[in-house]
Parts: sequence; structure tokens; C-alpha cells
Amino acid sequence: MRYHKGWDFVSPMGTPVYPVAVGTVQSVALHPKKGDKYGKFVNLKFEENGIEYWAFYAHLSAVSVTPGQEITSTGTVLGYVGDSGNSLGIAASKVHLHFEFRSDSSGGKGIADRINPVQFFGAPPYDGIFYIDDE
Repeated sequence: MRYHKGWDFVSPMGTPVYPVAVGTVQSVALHPKKGDKYGKFVNLKFEENGIEYWAFYAHLSAVSVTPGQEITSTGTVLGYVGDSGNSLGIAASKVHLHFEFRSDSSGGKGIADRINPVQFFGAPPYDGIFYIDDE
């Protein structure tokens, strides 16, 4: 076991993924190399109380947005749950959404730039959704 840098939500393949806030799509990976850690992903920049944050969604089966796209509704589909990248480690299924809440756009500071989303969103619902340490 090792420190997990985000939340994993087990969900059926192709389940739509929605943003936690309105903002701007900073980056996406549409065609990652085989074995890339996060696979297909969306990195969304948004502001809360004058502070910039990034919400990161990984292991997607498909991406529905483009870099620079303004997301004006939390009802916008960013992509779909999948098993791209290194999504191994979940006993029940590789298919899941990996979610990170970051204080840095690149996530390049390791765990130092990861923020516990509980302080903003509360604890995740656990009925049918699982938190698993796989990355």
C-alpha cells in the first residue's frame, strides 16, 4: 500500500463524468501511450474564493471536451468512465474514475499539490461508490 493521490470511483464503463465546478479545460490526453499512468484525462482549471484550483479526471474511455473550452455548467459531460492508462489494482474491476483536486496545474509537486476535496465537497457518498488505494 502507498499514499493515494486522489479518489477512485468504481462505475460502469461509459458512465458520464461531470465537472465539480465551472471553469476552463486546461489540458486533455486523447491518445496516451500504452501504459501511461493516467491514460485519457481532463484537467479543469477553476476558481473558488479568488484562488485557482484544478480538478483532474483520469482513466477515461473517451474525452468530450477540448483544451481551452469554457465549461459554463456542471451539467457538461467532460468524458466517460473507462480503464485507460494504469488502472490496475482494483480487485472488482479496472473500470473507474480517478479524481484529484490540485493546487498546481501540472500535479508535478507530488502529494504536496494535492488537496483533500472533503474540505470543499464533503465526504464522498459510499453507497455503490468505493475509495480504493491503487495508485
